[in-house]
Amino acid sequence: MVSKIKRLPTLAKVALLLLVLLLLLAAILLLIFLVPRRRTAPLPPPAAPPGPADNCSSDRAVAFDFSPFLVQYRGGCVHRMDGTARVPAGVDAATGVTSKDVVINHVTGLGARMYLPPKLAAGGKKEKEKDLPVVVFFHGGAFVIMTPFEPKYHDYLNALVARARVVAVSVDYRLAPEHPLPAAYDDSWAALNWAARNADAGPEPWLRDRGNLSRLFLAGDSAGANIAHNMAMRAGSGSGLEGGAAILGVLLLDPYFWGKRPVGAETRDPATRRRYEETWSFVCGGRYGIDDPLINPLAAPASALRRLACARVAVTTSGLDNFEARGEAYAAALNGSGWRGEVVRYETAGERHVYFLDQPASPKSARELAFAAAYLSRE
Repeated sequence: MVSKIKRLPTLAKVALLLLVLLLLLAAILLLIFLVPRRRTAPLPPPAAPPGPADNCSSDRAVAFDFSPFLVQYRGGCVHRMDGTARVPAGVDAATGVTSKDVVINHVTGLGARMYLPPKLAAGGKKEKEKDLPVVVFFHGGAFVIMTPFEPKYHDYLNALVARARVVAVSVDYRLAPEHPLPAAYDDSWAALNWAARNADAGPEPWLRDRGNLSRLFLAGDSAGANIAHNMAMRAGSGSGLEGGAAILGVLLLDPYFWGKRPVGAETRDPATRRRYEETWSFVCGGRYGIDDPLINPLAAPASALRRLACARVAVTTSGLDNFEARGEAYAAALNGSGWRGEVVRYETAGERHVYFLDQPASPKSARELAFAAAYLSRE
């Protein structure tokens, strides 16, 4: 057969080759159209770029610009520029501290991240049951950003808990402007009472079995320091904490306090002062003026400051912080009010507001962490 094909004229060979190719093509087409095919779902569209368009209406006109924290648009959308990252709880490899997340109120969504230090190695001081101080911590972020799950705060709490050897409750309070003040204060008060209740009788085992309620501390930075102060004031102005628990000490890290008139070396710049008034009005929905004692403790009479319900207060300030002068004035006012507790001051020159969160490895941050840990672990 092969020998016969070879003897065909060239034109006949080409015709035969084309016929074979046409037959092959016909067979392929039959397979494509007659054999059943498995249908697959289409690929999802590419993700939209991050930004205000993710959850905003078409009205993107700016209602309030709180940069570098957030922008609120007229349509109601809030675009947060910082503080939205989240790290899971677990065992921290660097410190051995264990953390877990708890829900305090299912209705409001109030929760917290708890921290427990590792057991001491052999040869170290043996801790008794219920020997750890209890620290209720309130994060900063101008009342509008950040959570306990944000990496900077998670790392700071791991380091503080390891060094101070405390059991800590870092409160996830609701943020403005979706939940203007006093939501953060109310959530913090509920969380504080929850911690006191559990350290007394459970059922939360870390507090019930390890926490010493006679060594209860409040701590926070910036807006969180503001919250800590106001929680101690609330404890002294009403019926106190549940079960009669007492606050031993309060640690205020670069506290966020302000007022209408400058104090000390505080800035006199009208634009800066006006901006702080506007942002305070934003976070509280206009409910409280800039000289309300919630934001300006110096506006409270001495008799009110004397009701601060704790035995000692530590106030840290940073030299390049706009809030430094008012933090110093707060400590002086507390000392001069007739309040019978102890006021401790810690100053860091040449650093900005809450620098220790952004520069945790710096020598100054290490020294301030050592001060905070010693204050919380002191008998």
